[in-house]
Amino acid sequence: MGLASLTTGIELYHEVHGDGEAIIFIPGTGLAGNVWQDTQVAPLSKQFKIVVHDPRGCGRSSKPTGVYTIDQMGCDVVALMDHLSIKSAHIIGHSMGGRIGLAVALNFPGRVKSLMLAASGSGPAGRDGEDCVAGLPFFLMSELVHLGFDAFLKHEICETHTYFPDAVRQERPELVKKFYDTVVAQHAKYPEYLRLCMARHMWEATHRLGDITAPTMVVVGDDDSIGSSHITQSKIMSDRIRSAELRLLPGESHGFFWQSPETTNHLISDWVQRHS
Repeated sequence: MGLASLTTGIELYHEVHGDGEAIIFIPGTGLAGNVWQDTQVAPLSKQFKIVVHDPRGCGRSSKPTGVYTIDQMGCDVVALMDHLSIKSAHIIGHSMGGRIGLAVALNFPGRVKSLMLAASGSGPAGRDGEDCVAGLPFFLMSELVHLGFDAFLKHEICETHTYFPDAVRQERPELVKKFYDTVVAQHAKYPEYLRLCMARHMWEATHRLGDITAPTMVVVGDDDSIGSSHITQSKIMSDRIRSAELRLLPGESHGFFWQSPETTNHLISDWVQRHS
């Protein structure tokens, strides 16, 4: 646990919990490894070796200036695996973390036992509407400029449909507040967040999905409709990745890991055991 000096030139904060099959969780844009702590790490580490980390620019890891890329962050994950002497692992990536997981599976296929792409996408070519071209999308820049970074983050988590459906925010406000408090404790600050968003929206791998050889599950809530629909992107990925499984989770939005951890963890446990 703690900071690892990686061959990619950064120090990456990471934690390892439990023993058994190695599962590496990769969080979404700007989020750090602490978001998995209560909902995934605690229960799943009783059965598996769970590895969480703060991606570059986030939390306790290095915050370099300059360009961030998805492939670069995929190399960070592989360098962390080398540091931990993990030959291969089950990769679970949420949102932008799914793109990083795809990069690992495409560039280092022998290091991935299985891949779970959760509420994610493969690049602008898999999007619809005005988000189908590379570059920061209008909706994101409009909200950032209009609200300011801190208010934007609170608005996205606490006041929009992004992470939790309307009914959940109304009926379980304590759940939403707990998640928000966890996120902001280690979330990327504005300069790094912008670099991460640029990495997310400039990366394209839709044309390479047919090259994925690892067993893959594509998971998305059937109520996940932020920006360019993750449902559309998930169907494209499941269609193009050979033998991929698509799971639509009823009533779930972008934050199903935290809205329904028991259901999600059962899905993860079953998936990993089938591909161990």
